[in-house]
Amino acid sequence: MALRQGFYIGALGLALTSLWPLSACAITPSFPPAEESSQGENGESGDRQGTYLAQASKTSIFMADQESGKIDGQVSQGQLTAILKHTKVTQDGYESWTPTVTVQWQGQTVAVVEGTEAMFPTALIQIAPMDAVNPQPAVIFATYTGGAHCCNEVKIITSQAQGQDWSVVDLGLFNGGPHEAADLDGDGWYEYAEIDNRFLYRFSSYAGSAAPAQILALQNGEVMDVSFEPRFQFIHRENAQSMEKELPEIMGQDWEKNGFLAAYVANKALIGELDDGWQTMLKYYDRESDWGLTTCLEYDDQSNCLNEVKYDSYPDALRAFLVETGYIEADFRADNSTF
Repeated sequence: MALRQGFYIGALGLALTSLWPLSACAITPSFPPAEESSQGENGESGDRQGTYLAQASKTSIFMADQESGKIDGQVSQGQLTAILKHTKVTQDGYESWTPTVTVQWQGQTVAVVEGTEAMFPTALIQIAPMDAVNPQPAVIFATYTGGAHCCNEVKIITSQAQGQDWSVVDLGLFNGGPHEAADLDGDGWYEYAEIDNRFLYRFSSYAGSAAPAQILALQNGEVMDVSFEPRFQFIHRENAQSMEKELPEIMGQDWEKNGFLAAYVANKALIGELDDGWQTMLKYYDRESDWGLTTCLEYDDQSNCLNEVKYDSYPDALRAFLVETGYIEADFRADNSTF
């Protein structure tokens, strides 16, 4: 399956690769011109990845491919090398694979990071410049945990500016499978494009959910959500245009409109068109659905709810959710709203 130039938001969620489920609501913004990325092992380009979102001179990628038998490999850039190895365990007739990346700087091992055990080898390693204050590139290590729609676990192995004191930064767990970082805005530094996973299941089932794009970056060694920065407006605007095209079909359904509308309003907020998005939501939302009207704001260490809130309507619940997630201000009021 080839990695496509673009990403997708839809009724089955958003995917950066065609390994993930897509729906009728596919959103595919264009990115800066892509070139074929370099691969680590034997200089091969790799059958599975196809066209990359990255400049070949800036990044090196290797992804395990069980079909071809290429499950172990390495990538190098300058004095930095990342080596991917898989360990197979067979128990009671079932196979499992545990990926491990070994990072070497100037020929010395500086980090050994073990990924999550999975039913098949699907790990990805990449070397790319991630942090504008650090001239040294970082290693991206993405592994697949398995499970329903889940999960892409991403870790970044990075150093101080002098190439010393290497550490592991957890980027997070995301819907779908492993994919690479990309220089989305063409400034020479790489970001990790995802969806905001908080939207999945929030107001609809997984099949009825959609989500806005979430852009994560490494700044001073820390993970930052840069989705709201103006330089990524082109992504949100192209998503908004695609969602507008899908709106009539989705709103013509008799079920699970509210998951799509939550993402629609959030995406409109990202491009400064919140009022318009809110009025559209008020026109079309499913008034019979109670999905997402009850939520828990606080849990104890045993996952028991300590603070449950029940909202009177979907607009009330959506407003609270978008305030909580930072898409709208707490003082937002819309004309002709339910407030």
